Amino acid sequence: MPPKRPLKRRGEEDDRRQSKKAGKNKREITYDTYDEALDGGVEMEEKGERYRDGDKAQRFYERAVELYEKALGSSQTYDAAYNQARALYTLSASFLLPPTSFAPLRRSIELYRLATTLTNSPLLRMDVAFNLSQSCSSLADILEDLDVDNTQIDEVRKLREEARDILQEVMDGQEEYLRATSEEDDVDETEEVVDEMEVAPADSAQDEGRMQVDGDKSKDQDQEENEGEGEGSFETHLPTRSTYIDTVLTLIDIHLSLWTSTTEPKTPSEEEQMTVRQILDRAGVYAPPGRQAELDLCEVKVLLGMDSIVWEIYKNQAHPNMGLEKSLEGAIAALTAILGSLDITPPEDLTVRPEILTILSDTHMEIANRMLVLNGQLPPGPSPLAQQAWYHLSQATSHLTTALDIPTNALTPKAFKPSVLLSLSKASLRRARLADIHETAKRNVGQLMDNAFTYAARAGEGLGVKFVKIDGALTTTGSGMSLSIGGTMGGGQDLPWQSGWENELLIRNIILHQLRNGLYATKTDLVPEEQDRQKYGSGLQKVMKKLSGLKGERKLGAEDVKRFLAEIEDEEGLIEDLEKFWWNELFV
Repeated sequence: MPPKRPLKRRGEEDDRRQSKKAGKNKREITYDTYDEALDGGVEMEEKGERYRDGDKAQRFYERAVELYEKALGSSQTYDAAYNQARALYTLSASFLLPPTSFAPLRRSIELYRLATTLTNSPLLRMDVAFNLSQSCSSLADILEDLDVDNTQIDEVRKLREEARDILQEVMDGQEEYLRATSEEDDVDETEEVVDEMEVAPADSAQDEGRMQVDGDKSKDQDQEENEGEGEGSFETHLPTRSTYIDTVLTLIDIHLSLWTSTTEPKTPSEEEQMTVRQILDRAGVYAPPGRQAELDLCEVKVLLGMDSIVWEIYKNQAHPNMGLEKSLEGAIAALTAILGSLDITPPEDLTVRPEILTILSDTHMEIANRMLVLNGQLPPGPSPLAQQAWYHLSQATSHLTTALDIPTNALTPKAFKPSVLLSLSKASLRRARLADIHETAKRNVGQLMDNAFTYAARAGEGLGVKFVKIDGALTTTGSGMSLSIGGTMGGGQDLPWQSGWENELLIRNIILHQLRNGLYATKTDLVPEEQDRQKYGSGLQKVMKKLSGLKGERKLGAEDVKRFLAEIEDEEGLIEDLEKFWWNELFV
């Protein structure tokens, strides 16, 4: 399946974030009481949010966790449990690295479960359930990334199944709420029309009756607030059509991850496929116009996921002209149509367009890779499959360049553009490696290799990793990022302060891919000039020297290389023994 990119939908972190509950005590702060500890936790967490990342932000979140724990020890309330769970999740997902991050992430899951038992409000339970599902899913993702040999597949599946089941309940609850409020709105509108049409003394009786209904509602609300007074009062985020779509999209992602959480590739059962189909059909009724493109995109993701599984099952039996390599052309057409629809109905979320572009690129890359796998069955030399692969790699590059040029906004994750630059570097290397079977690639191989180095260097710089730049690979402007070279960074001389496993994994992939660029530049004849090969070889050794100085959880080791090579095999097919030998030689 296409690589995950850090493009989060609106609502997963901002709109869905529960308002932090503060206590009432405004005296001199000693943190000896429940209210003081809770207030202090909120204050520390908000300071962490202002710093966003780095060591200061992490220290504030750690202090927030301590104070929420103290509040929870004073009084076991929904406030304290929920706030501590959220702070622990942020700490483990946005700062800590495994294995250190496992304990706080598991504790976050425990506290979200506890918070569910500490409130009777269905709306609050839906909020905490969404976040519980997110924590379970995040833990599963990290375990899967680290489990190259699939020894923890059972726990990964169990966590994802829990996340799926919890989120399904959230979807059902949100849908029920939307249906009920929609019916109430219809009744209110009907009554207004009747009131305008009927001129009779009964109007006052109707008004009185309606006032009684409103009064009953107020009493019920007051009663609910009084019942929850021990828990504190909350600013509840009422379900909307848009947050409902957020839930649906996240739920589908979890279903798709379960389809691939297997030791051997296998197609999902008819029941599993039907469940996903029904979710999408139900969501279509409530999708606002500005979210329809995301729902359409989700349907294409389902098709891409299924296609990827089928390819994994049958790729060893595939042969040229079988047609299996063309199965993704329909997805290309669908994605292009969705992209065009954005000009007619602008999306609510500005990250939708770049997400479609990157998925389009991934799909073109996948087609090219499949054609090159099949091309291995043909005699050496130029071939129609190589020509088609070049075309699709060129299309992928075009879409990625367009995505890179889209202005960023507050919702664009810091890691998005570096991930796009990494994909551009991969595409450039893949095109350069066509030199033996494609004339255009052969004529431009020097420029393509330089592009591969340059894109990887810019990707590293975007995340604060500057030592991946190899002399001679020119950095250029146009990405909206700083491209200055040299200097020191927070969190160590060579790496920025740690910012969670997702960013760390991207950093490691960028470094390893730059090493791969260097291996192909020095171990093959892709770079014709001996002087250039020496230049790249010298740069390769400098990167390796920097890596040797990394320690602890930041150290890049054999397991990282093993995971990286496994991902290459997923994308490109079996790696040649010669390249495996290069890697073994490099990391001996």
